[in-house]
Amino acid sequence: MKKYIIYTIIIGFSILSCQNDHHKILPESTGKTHNILLIMNDSDWKASLGDSIRKYFAVEYSDLPQAEPLFTLHQASPALFTNIFKTIRDILVIKKGEQPGVRYFENKFAEPQLIVQIEGKDKAQIKQLLQKNVREIIKRFRAFEIKNLQERHRKALRNSADIEKDLGIHIEIPDYFVLVDHQKNFFWFRRDLKNGEADILLYSVPLKDASDLKGNRVLFYRDSIGKKYIPGPLDKTYMKSESNISPSQMQIKINGKKAIETRGLWNMKNDFMGGPYINYTIPDKKHKRMIVGEGFIYAPAIDKRDYIVQLEAILKTIKLKD
Repeated sequence: MKKYIIYTIIIGFSILSCQNDHHKILPESTGKTHNILLIMNDSDWKASLGDSIRKYFAVEYSDLPQAEPLFTLHQASPALFTNIFKTIRDILVIKKGEQPGVRYFENKFAEPQLIVQIEGKDKAQIKQLLQKNVREIIKRFRAFEIKNLQERHRKALRNSADIEKDLGIHIEIPDYFVLVDHQKNFFWFRRDLKNGEADILLYSVPLKDASDLKGNRVLFYRDSIGKKYIPGPLDKTYMKSESNISPSQMQIKINGKKAIETRGLWNMKNDFMGGPYINYTIPDKKHKRMIVGEGFIYAPAIDKRDYIVQLEAILKTIKLKD
């Protein structure tokens, strides 16, 4: 009987060991928002191949008041790609080999992690593959960063029952945002930064006709809301859109719903405050309204890219309730 029990325990440990080998527990990945570890030869990094990569990945991030790169690149030679570097969250590998192509790997050495490998027989082929696939590569890295931020935010969310009751939407807002103001169909949240603040606005406006779905109506409504609800530090000052620089706009989908994404700059009427904003306007034809989620930043002494990306991740959790 003892022999049978011992044998059963041994078999159990063996099965468990095999399962653990098959489903390895990966270390938690590391890395800052929109930072990419670039694995390639030092000589290539300093030459035309490196220039091509910088041209696409370190291009200026759009609609910020000061120049910041789309991604911050950290280059390391293949010989240095050891355990400590293998836990980085976003990795781009440039490889010379006999199996040309672009390959994507998730959670290979850490979790969450996205590794993109571009392999070509020579520099010319690598450049061709880069040029052909760069939009998809950037799209995947950006989407992966948004997904990662949303997962991190879910560890500590504020109770948004008040938003669901008033606006009829679900949104995931981290609990470090505090409520500044709540009026009917309007919410204003703020997060204090070291040298400024990051803010979230949620509100609804009427959907009257097709003209409301055009880009210029987005600015009309956001300026109306700014004048009514977002005062400046002095009398007769309020937030408005920067009129000298046109915003960028595009049609996207948020959780299956069509939306207008608007990125631009704001300033204070009759004052010197200003910064970037990101606005999502979502038509809700069933209820003859548009739901608007906006994030804006005032932080004159610090870089703003990472905070805009964080606001984007929050706003893209908006779901309209039926």
